[in-house]
Amino acid sequence: MDGYNLKRSCWLEISLDNVRDNFFAFKKMVGPDVKVMPAVKANAYGHGIVPCGKELEACGADYLGMGSISEAIKLRENGVKMPLLVFASNTIEEVAELYIQYHLIPTILSEREAKAISDAASSPVPVFVKIDTGRGRLGVNAEEFPDFYRKITALPNLYVEGVYSHMAAVNWPDVSAEYGLWQYERFSAAIEALGEEGKKIPFCQLANTPGGIALPEIRMTGVCPGRAIWGYSPLDRREGHPQLKHPITAWKSRLIHINQVCGGKFGENYKAVKLDSPKRIGIMAGGLGDGISPKLAGGYVLLHGRKAKVASTISLEHTIIDLADFPDAKVGDEIVILGRQGDEEITMEQRMEEWGRGVPSFWIEISSHTARCYYKEGKLLAVSESGVLQYI
Repeated sequence: MDGYNLKRSCWLEISLDNVRDNFFAFKKMVGPDVKVMPAVKANAYGHGIVPCGKELEACGADYLGMGSISEAIKLRENGVKMPLLVFASNTIEEVAELYIQYHLIPTILSEREAKAISDAASSPVPVFVKIDTGRGRLGVNAEEFPDFYRKITALPNLYVEGVYSHMAAVNWPDVSAEYGLWQYERFSAAIEALGEEGKKIPFCQLANTPGGIALPEIRMTGVCPGRAIWGYSPLDRREGHPQLKHPITAWKSRLIHINQVCGGKFGENYKAVKLDSPKRIGIMAGGLGDGISPKLAGGYVLLHGRKAKVASTISLEHTIIDLADFPDAKVGDEIVILGRQGDEEITMEQRMEEWGRGVPSFWIEISSHTARCYYKEGKLLAVSESGVLQYI
């Protein structure tokens, strides 16, 4: 692979160019006056927090939305200097000093947390407040926000740089926009209740990927796209909505062994492949331990630009391919689990439907056992194997 020998023949190819294209497509759609905060939680949805975070910083993203303080610190330790908002993921009192040390923006949910940050800081630092407008999970109640805001801004060492909320409708386009608009009304009312103070908050965000696409009126001063950045938009098939999908990931493997399996009385019961006559099979690196679904059994992968049937149940490390129609197949041949090969393509939407996975679970279930290979301008830039990142 571009002169680099992987330790294991099962890998993802991640296009940082397509990450960039997706970011700018979303940015163009929302307009120059709306700030964009890509969500990079859960290790950038399984794609790798450091290479993807660096790429989005280079794109000029206004903030990155972090899932944990540990991932935010990892970005800081790898040279990322842009504003990092940490979504609510820990008890702030226990780690307040880390927010100050690494110049991270905390999400404030209580007066207690606000005081912990103010006490840890020696000068005013930015914070965000999360408002619960209908998800019913985290955040200050929308009707209580104005009083809450005034109490925490009376503390000496913090100021509110942003407020945000979480859209409850996550399965667009299967749900109506009505609930999202109701959330927007509550969110707007909470900010407007502050009067002139509310107008001074730089970043106000409710819209995520589907909300930002389908409901332009709720974009406000900020949006937080997740799945659109990572190559999937739930609204791609809806008439009138922009196409914001450049797949960033291909999932590949190789044939590591070819075998002629004999049939017979016991073969059909005790061997990995059940058959009545001899059959030529190939062993593909990659199995359940990589995040391949057991539902791939009986399905197909791509080999030589054609569909090749998966001939057995999926084991932990290997998958068996029927080579009856591939007499020229040899050890080392590339196999595509997700992506394009020749004129054939297996899309993420296909795999999600076949495997019964949604977004973002499809990505995050691909384990670190599978290497991540990062490409920039068509060249291999970095490789992560077993979670260890190496730039080439």
